[in-house]
Amino acid sequence: MAQSSMSSSKHTVVSSPGKVLLAGGYLVLERAFSGLVVATSSRFYSSATHLPSTSAAPASSTEARISVRAGQFPRKQSEWIYKLSITDGAMHLDQMNEAQAGSNKFIYLTLLQTMAVAYEKIVAEEGQGGEEAAKELLDRITQGGKTAGLDIVVLADNDFYSQREQLSALSLPTHINSLSSLEPFTPLPRPIAQTNKTGLGSSAALVTSLVASLLSHLGIVTIPSSHLSDQSTSTSDLGLVHSVAQFIHCLAQGKVGSGFDVSSAVFGTHIYTRFSPSILTPLMHDPADHIPLNAQPTLLPILDPSKWDQRNSSFRLPRGLRLILADVDAGTDTPSFVGKVLKWRKENPEVSDELWRGLDTANMQLERLLSELAGKEGERDYSGTISRMAERGIEGVSNPTLQPHKQRLLLHTQLTSPRTQAIRGFQRKMSELSGVPIEPPEQTRLIDACSELPGVIGGGVPGAGGFDALFLLIIDDPSVIARVDGLWSSWKEMSVCPLLARQSDGGLRVENVGEVAGLRAALTRS
Repeated sequence: MAQSSMSSSKHTVVSSPGKVLLAGGYLVLERAFSGLVVATSSRFYSSATHLPSTSAAPASSTEARISVRAGQFPRKQSEWIYKLSITDGAMHLDQMNEAQAGSNKFIYLTLLQTMAVAYEKIVAEEGQGGEEAAKELLDRITQGGKTAGLDIVVLADNDFYSQREQLSALSLPTHINSLSSLEPFTPLPRPIAQTNKTGLGSSAALVTSLVASLLSHLGIVTIPSSHLSDQSTSTSDLGLVHSVAQFIHCLAQGKVGSGFDVSSAVFGTHIYTRFSPSILTPLMHDPADHIPLNAQPTLLPILDPSKWDQRNSSFRLPRGLRLILADVDAGTDTPSFVGKVLKWRKENPEVSDELWRGLDTANMQLERLLSELAGKEGERDYSGTISRMAERGIEGVSNPTLQPHKQRLLLHTQLTSPRTQAIRGFQRKMSELSGVPIEPPEQTRLIDACSELPGVIGGGVPGAGGFDALFLLIIDDPSVIARVDGLWSSWKEMSVCPLLARQSDGGLRVENVGEVAGLRAALTRS
């Protein structure tokens, strides 16, 4: 299979976006409902190169080394080294430094299961079987014995992790401009488990980018390049990356989740309807620590994209609107809400069904209004009308003497605000009935205050809700951003730290190292 230019030069870098579930929290767990998932400009990167033979044991036809390093964290606790070997009719993946670095379930399962998929693809496409196909896979990993194996570095844009400590160390306030002054891929002082995340879907983006970089580097799939388009299209190769990443992410979490985060990591911004959980049921047993070489394929028949039934419908935010995000530190850990809400739903089916239907209607009305507004981008003075909303607020632009096309544009923008309010109302009702603080009063007060600012259309708590994050939909104008930034920095009830991320339509893609700010330096950091 043809590979990208990055892969053919034996250095493959693949990135996946973070995500925000703009609408559809809890509902997206059920196939009867859909969610609006928006990809972010902040991305997770997986870099794959070959390990020189001098950096490990001599190359062998029956084993290879695979090193995976989380490049922003202390190396001693954030580098996992494995040996992939052929013994006793199976491929085994064994960690060589568990005593020093500890184990990492997400990394281990991603490596093991991706290698199993690669092995099964070689069997299917090359007509090889058993140990012969396994040796072909090892040849690709070691470049025919010229190298010791693979050297993988994973890096995340700063938005994936809380930067409060880094800003404080530099005596910088929690402003958007302060974040811009931080080094790309800023080194973090503690191991991953001790570092606060911001809720952009780091585990899904990690698994997805790592699966894609491995399969691309080994010539199993071709990934779209960042040079071709900002928007990935659904191909059979992307479909395979999607199903493999969904499987591994569910396996690592120990349950079959909704999958919207992995879907966004592959396909970008879209309307998401989940896959049937039963698809993965046959694979959700305790994973073996080896890959049998004489058995029938077990993964590809289930992970074949043509057998999956998720739906990814086109959606994007209109030009001139912007999604902005904040990391909120309320001094309270957000517990796992999903189990409690689902328990309440099961115990109260009639009440919850009515609430679910009402919330779904509000969600789809928001999607329709945003899509209709995007359809008006070609109308006269679209940009000018949007700009005036930033200056005077959405209501302040209303004028009965406006031309009809401007009145329609204003109407759609004005109607979007009540839809976000309606969604929040249903979420607060869900909070009240289930006893789960999906939109806690502290968040309500903050989002209400933000919504009063000129140029702010609305906001909410993303995904499952809670204390730790919020989003706002605003007119994309520096004056609006400055007003929001000022309110957040002066807010006393909770500490609010902005993120640099904004919406991005694009999904999974191969990157050129030199075109991503700070990436080359971060990859060579010791």
